[in-house]
Amino acid sequence: MKKYYSLILSSLLLFNCSDSAPKKNLVEEGEMSEINTSDTCACDELKDSAAVYYKDKTPYTGVCVYNYPNTETPYMVKGVMNGKLHGKVTYYDQGGEVIMEELYEGGRKKRNGNSAPITCECSELDIQPIPGSTVKRAFLDEIPFTGTCIKHYPESDQKYMDASYKNGVLDGFTTYFDKTGVPLYMEKYERGELLKVIHDSH
Repeated sequence: MKKYYSLILSSLLLFNCSDSAPKKNLVEEGEMSEINTSDTCACDELKDSAAVYYKDKTPYTGVCVYNYPNTETPYMVKGVMNGKLHGKVTYYDQGGEVIMEELYEGGRKKRNGNSAPITCECSELDIQPIPGSTVKRAFLDEIPFTGTCIKHYPESDQKYMDASYKNGVLDGFTTYFDKTGVPLYMEKYERGELLKVIHDSH
């Protein structure tokens, strides 16, 4: 399917960017929802000025593609809205498989989303209650967090706790450490609910 998608994008480059076509159904919640063929072009056709992409002096809205040299195989596909990166920027290998995805909103790169799980300080997370539930959801860069957050002892590099999140809620293990780095106990979560506490047997 990914290879088929790449072939479609390659064939779209036979057409130039069109300013006359309506820019509709392009972006939903920060991701590309539909690609209008008349809104797709080679990124080299756009002028990049201070991280704003222009087509004929107008901020561009659509999708642009970079190909591997001397081929019609895309290596990067960018979503652009009002001249700024928006939605997914996807990187492909020469076989058409996705290598990596980044997520942008209004030109600002998000550190989460459909990219690989990441690690951050727990203080960077925005924790919000879920209405009608005792579970809370964690956001990083306004996206439900997937990855591991870490807390440290005051004025120390020693980790005090690490917690695993999936789609914004605790999922997996949260581990607490003493000041020498030895695990004290673990909590196991599933979809934000605490299942059990595992104490060190020593």
